[in-house]
Amino acid sequence: MTKDELKTYLCNQINLMDAVEVNDLSEFLQGKSEEESIAEELIVIKGEFKKLTKLVQQMQTQLQTVKLEQSEKELKPFIIFYSFLKNSNDALNSMPENSMFGVSKFNRAFGAFENGFESIDILYTDILKSIRLEISTKVGDVFDPDIHEAVEVIEDKNKKDATVIEVLEEGFLYKNTLLNYAKVKVNRWTS
Repeated sequence: MTKDELKTYLCNQINLMDAVEVNDLSEFLQGKSEEESIAEELIVIKGEFKKLTKLVQQMQTQLQTVKLEQSEKELKPFIIFYSFLKNSNDALNSMPENSMFGVSKFNRAFGAFENGFESIDILYTDILKSIRLEISTKVGDVFDPDIHEAVEVIEDKNKKDATVIEVLEEGFLYKNTLLNYAKVKVNRWTS
C-alpha cells in the first residue's frame, strides 16, 4: 500500500468516526511527528477493525440462527408425518391377535398393513436421509443428555446401565444440529 493509499484509507476511517472521536484523536495527535501520528492512527484503525470484525461475527451467528429456524419450519411437516406413521404402526402392533372376522382373514389383513407400513417407513427414512434430517436415537443407545430427555427411569439389572429402553417421542437432528430432544425411558442402576 502506498503512502497516498494509506492516507486515503485513514481519511475514510476517520469519516466513520463521530465528532467527539475525531476531536479526541486530533488533540491526541497534535505535537507528534508524522511517523508517530501515523502509528497512532493505525492503532485507532486497528481498534475499529476489531469492532467491525466482532460485528460481522455477530451478524453471521444471527444469520445462522435465522437459517436454522427457517429450516425447522420447513422440516416440521416431515416430523409430523413421521410421528403419524410411527403412531399408526404402534397402533397396529398393539391390536389383538384375533378378531371377529376370523383369525386367518385378520392375520392376512394385518400382515398386509404391516408390510405396507414397513415399505412406507423405508421410503420415508430414505427421504429423511436425502434432506439430512435424522432420527436422533433408537432403543439400545447410551443415554446422552445432550440429545435425550429422560421422562421415565427404570432399574433393571438384566439390561445395560444408562441405556435407552424405549423411545416415547422421536428426537431429530438436521445437519447434525439438534431440532428437538428425544423423550426416552432409560434404564439406570442406582447401586
